[in-house]
Amino acid sequence: MLNSIIEAVSTALRNAGAQPVYSAFDAVAADKKNKGIYTVVGIDMFESTAPVYSQYVVYIPFKSEISIKVTAPPAYPASVLCDYYSMHVAPAVEALSGLECSLKKLSVKFDSNIQRLVLTAVLSAGGITRIERGGS
Repeated sequence: MLNSIIEAVSTALRNAGAQPVYSAFDAVAADKKNKGIYTVVGIDMFESTAPVYSQYVVYIPFKSEISIKVTAPPAYPASVLCDYYSMHVAPAVEALSGLECSLKKLSVKFDSNIQRLVLTAVLSAGGITRIERGGS
């Protein structure tokens, strides 16, 4: 379920013009990623509740916190990251189908671990996963 959420958000970001987009769970080191602006999508929290069963389908309600990190070299002005967020990330979040999303937190700071300026958007998201039941 986590991978499908990350893939849905990543696809929406790419469709909105954010390139390149990486999963937080990929094995690519930060220094091997794009040298300009790039985006990383991850899940900070995930919780599912009791499934609801029907004759042919199982519905699993869930809520999560999705983190979208837009990173840039340290020399980039923070205003460039904010503009990038407004042009590519915000429209992608609005276009997500199947997820109810709202912005929980937005911050910009320098990350000394990867030596990059990072705009982090944390989204509160919820939805229902639908799984077809096998018949006997």
